[in-house]
Amino acid sequence: MESTLIQSIFAVLAELSIDDELHYQHYYCDFGPLNISCLYKYCMKLNRYMQFARRIKGIVHYTCSHPDKRTNAAFLMGAYCVLYLKMEPKAALQLIQKSGQLKPFLDASQCFCQFTLKMIDCYQAVAKAQSFNFFNFDDFNVSEYDLYNKLEYGDINWLLPRKFLAFIGPADNRTAHPPEFYIKYFLKNDVKTVIRLNNVLYDSYAFMQVGIQHYDLIFPDGSTPPKEILLKFLYIAESAPTAVGVHCKAGLGRTGCLIGAYLMKHYRMTAREAIAWLRICRPGSVIGQQQVWLEKLQSWLWRIGSQYRLQHYGEGDKIPRHRYGIYSKQWPVEREKAIRDARQSIQTTFTRSQIGTFVQEQRKRKQSSDKFQGVDSRIFPSSGDNFKHIAKLLNSVHGFCQTEKEATEKRPTRVEKKLNCTLELAPKKPLITHSGKKLLVKAPYKHAASQGDKLNEIKMLRNQKPKVSKSVKCRHI
Repeated sequence: MESTLIQSIFAVLAELSIDDELHYQHYYCDFGPLNISCLYKYCMKLNRYMQFARRIKGIVHYTCSHPDKRTNAAFLMGAYCVLYLKMEPKAALQLIQKSGQLKPFLDASQCFCQFTLKMIDCYQAVAKAQSFNFFNFDDFNVSEYDLYNKLEYGDINWLLPRKFLAFIGPADNRTAHPPEFYIKYFLKNDVKTVIRLNNVLYDSYAFMQVGIQHYDLIFPDGSTPPKEILLKFLYIAESAPTAVGVHCKAGLGRTGCLIGAYLMKHYRMTAREAIAWLRICRPGSVIGQQQVWLEKLQSWLWRIGSQYRLQHYGEGDKIPRHRYGIYSKQWPVEREKAIRDARQSIQTTFTRSQIGTFVQEQRKRKQSSDKFQGVDSRIFPSSGDNFKHIAKLLNSVHGFCQTEKEATEKRPTRVEKKLNCTLELAPKKPLITHSGKKLLVKAPYKHAASQGDKLNEIKMLRNQKPKVSKSVKCRHI
């Protein structure tokens, strides 16, 4: 009788486990939280259970007894409660903790650090990120995240919609992607500013020649930025009209702590919430003493953030909400539509006004030249040649008001003059030449591997597939 009752109870329950499906790729002793792709896949899977299993009275999420697996499973369950069941983070934590205490999350440093992230920090980070529309799972391209999160595709992660993108440091050698590798993705996603935080390993002209501004705010690997660099970083980010790409050696420590400071200033996130959100988007971000540094700056960043919002929005507590989240599917469609409409309006304007005026002026010049000097086809080409480059003319933003020198010359802006930081102006000729010619970028000196070097080495080892000998036959037992 009891066995029949137990069977009937389990017949109306669905079982769910992600232990062998969703994994965290660790660096050292870090084990979570799972990234936003895992969170999305878990939420979609659970929603499908809810939608199609109407006769099921409950869903049992089970996990093994390993503390790392238990904690990551608890993170997913609690985050789902916050996102879809609209529970407060503290209420979700109380519900989850009924099954026992959870292991705190550790950073990706080689040595043990006393600073840890608790589960409530992750829940609150997810709740705030959703309230500001940092992400929207109804409009989320998980395939894009999974693709560009891989080292072979650039190791790129969006941290703030249309504002901050973190990536591994490029290099002009075989150990990393060259800067040219990123240009197509950057231009497609309106990344028009790049900030380098590590030593020079590539020529910035590769970015500048396509209209991407490049800044150097270099400070030692594994350290915290001086206040001067922090202020310059915030000023550049606030003044940039489009998205900003930030990198150090691995794109984790120095990159994460500066972007975290921006999140704390402009979205009033606590240091722990900012770190948690950064790690959900880009696991391993903010390492060692950088965590403590952010926590010490919390009250100051909140204060100057309120002053900034009061000056620009009229209210110190008014925090803007993003229209599109990171990895939005809808934003590229809207962007292409806006570009298409802008091109049509520019073409119409040129066709009706500037092109007509230009043709009339050419005819008058030709008539006056015929009258006084005679016809010379070498000076005045045929009418067909006048429209030889008409497509280029229509796509020109400058029109006919600027000379060629003015259109191509790059001058420092007010922001660059005020910062007085290392902004490199594009030279007339590329600094890096093809093989066989002199390179102006100095090869790095051999030195002991830094924190970023070791993290990059771990990334490369992950990317290598284990080789199976042809003589060995693999069998499933």
